[in-house]
Amino acid sequence: MRKSVLVAALLLLEVTPTGAQQRARTAGTLWGAVGIYNASSTSRITGPLDIAPEREIIGDVAVLNGPVVVSGTITGTLVAINADVRLKTGARIGTDVVIVGGVLTREDGVTIGGDVRTQAEVLRYTIDDVRLVPDEDRSNDWEPRKDRPAEVRGESYTDLFFVAARTYNRVEGLPVLVGPRFRRPTNWGRVELEALGVVRTAGPVQWDRGTLGHDARFDLRLGVRSGLTFGGRAFDLVAPVESWQLRDNEAGLATFVLHRDMRDYYGRHGTEASLGGRLGEEASLSVVAGSEQWRSVEERRPYTLTRDTERWRVNPPMDVGRLDLASVRLKIDTRERVRAPLLGGWYVNADIERGSGTLTRDRGPSLAGSVAEDVTYTRGFIDGRRYTRISPGTELNLRIVAGGWLGGDQLPLQRRLSLGGPGAVEGYDFRQNRYDADDFLTCGGIATWEGQPALCDRVALAQVEVRQSLNWHWYRDGKKWLRLRDLTPSWVIFADAGRGWTTPETPSLVSHGKGLPPLSGFRASIGAGLDLGDIGVYVAKSVSTPHEALNVIVRMGRRF
Repeated sequence: MRKSVLVAALLLLEVTPTGAQQRARTAGTLWGAVGIYNASSTSRITGPLDIAPEREIIGDVAVLNGPVVVSGTITGTLVAINADVRLKTGARIGTDVVIVGGVLTREDGVTIGGDVRTQAEVLRYTIDDVRLVPDEDRSNDWEPRKDRPAEVRGESYTDLFFVAARTYNRVEGLPVLVGPRFRRPTNWGRVELEALGVVRTAGPVQWDRGTLGHDARFDLRLGVRSGLTFGGRAFDLVAPVESWQLRDNEAGLATFVLHRDMRDYYGRHGTEASLGGRLGEEASLSVVAGSEQWRSVEERRPYTLTRDTERWRVNPPMDVGRLDLASVRLKIDTRERVRAPLLGGWYVNADIERGSGTLTRDRGPSLAGSVAEDVTYTRGFIDGRRYTRISPGTELNLRIVAGGWLGGDQLPLQRRLSLGGPGAVEGYDFRQNRYDADDFLTCGGIATWEGQPALCDRVALAQVEVRQSLNWHWYRDGKKWLRLRDLTPSWVIFADAGRGWTTPETPSLVSHGKGLPPLSGFRASIGAGLDLGDIGVYVAKSVSTPHEALNVIVRMGRRF
């Protein structure tokens, strides 16, 4: 009897997920897959796996560098890393199917007891003993958040001398962050602390605010998955005016390689505090309040690989002064929940900001000089995206961006908006509109202001794309022959339409009052290209301004 009980207990331990596995299944796709792969009770296979109809595997199965074909039964979770999965008629998966770096093909008559989660980007990794350790490259917007579970991420870290870098730009060169940082997860949440100095490498390097800055941060999180967050920050940084069109890695590479910086910058020095709540890793809402001193910054002389002797585009002058800021920020990311037709496949990043203070405004070239005035404004911004899988390997994706002035005084230059170029109406080059009499892209910055700044009070943009994966891969005989992240290159066709405008309404066609302006002012383009994963090459053509030349665009990762 005792022997039977012992055998039953051992079998139960073998097929019952550990606590670490259960928590890993609730994490993001990548880190959930890694957590299950590294669990001691998981059956690990490297290379192809074909489960015949009569075969049954007890517990969780993790396959590295497949492919995977299942006609039989897996009683636990199937994890496929850098592998495509095909579930044939009669296949049974007891709980979840988690795929990182591959696609799922599913025939009729398949039974899945849990959820299906996929991530197209391939996982870069190393094997430490038998554990799979992901590389720390997080440049792609689609990759999971850094605050993954402690059992996957590592228990904690303390770096007394930490070095990192941010986006290369024409004002700072390469901003290098140096200093201590500390993270400690607990059974009730997590504590993080950083005290980093910022060293800007663009010449001339001097012992002043143009070269030195700081960024100190404290975060307290109550709740392992969901709960409250408290934070505080003190900073002296150079920040971009707009960063939503291009990812940081794209903007930095264009600056360093092509001598082309497609952002404008200003200095911000101050403190802020935040209070927020999280619902797992998919949704967060926070309230942030602080006080900042804004200043103009000038372009300097950072080194570039090409055209290094040419002058940079002028970094436009900005409004100068102190503002008290309060904002509400919402973020939702359910792109990994592919089996939830209504709740899955969404990405929303939205904020509302109210600013109040005294600014010395730059009045532009038509009105010489500047003027100091009290300012109170309200500004909103939303970037909403919907990702829909309409068949295996085919996606229909939609993006809506809208933002700008909501009330109060005119927006500061630091909060204005623009369109045109990569990431926003790609049939037009960055801040160039050669054949239109009216500037619907920067609302006057293209033609009149030095540096071509963003001057629109409001913008609206819609983007739609269809992508279809190709039936070829970066693997041959189980070995990778080209080291790119995405195992399934795709062709993409897309269309963009958008415009900016100023408020309140004036006789100018670029100006408009309430509501959406006439569609005749919207600028549209269509295009197509090949997305190879790490890099995509596209061609785009304006359809609203026929004389605009064909644009060839290189993007890092997905378009959006």
